[in-house]
Amino acid sequence: MNDRAVAHVVVEMLVAMADREELSLEALCEGLPIDPALLRRRLGGLEWDHFATLMERLEAHLGPAAFREACALVPERSPTSARILRRFVSGRLLLHFVFRAMGPSMYPMYRTAFSEAQTADGRGVFHVNLELRPGFRDCRAVFSAHGVATAALPRLLGQPPFLLREEVRPRGGDYWFTEPG
Repeated sequence: MNDRAVAHVVVEMLVAMADREELSLEALCEGLPIDPALLRRRLGGLEWDHFATLMERLEAHLGPAAFREACALVPERSPTSARILRRFVSGRLLLHFVFRAMGPSMYPMYRTAFSEAQTADGRGVFHVNLELRPGFRDCRAVFSAHGVATAALPRLLGQPPFLLREEVRPRGGDYWFTEPG
């Protein structure tokens, strides 16, 4: 995979979201140099510009609130992600893995900063900053999706989702994930 493409796992999540919302991949890909059949088989990555366009089209079709609700269901509807991430025993370890190991390989077009703190009652608070590298087009829809999809990850472990506070921008976002009480 090249550094201008998101990983096949991300493509799988996008396809799963379109399928769940009963959106035609053919209609979603209209006008783009993407073969929907290859997209469905997740052969290789998906160029950032095309991924961003597809995410914007999904958001426009669903509306912002429904788009975020659909994004919160994405982790459990992605067989590859679920197979990998269900091996973790805690949301804390899961988040470390996602942003320190998996994230940089899935989204090479981001710069990622990750830090951890604790609330007064000992719950973990994880701050993640994502920024697009120069040369990649803006896409607020992608960064809007990141927070809610990530906050939902502990559900793969049978645990409640993280509490989310976020500041989303067209070229990135700051996310604070707090372990639930």
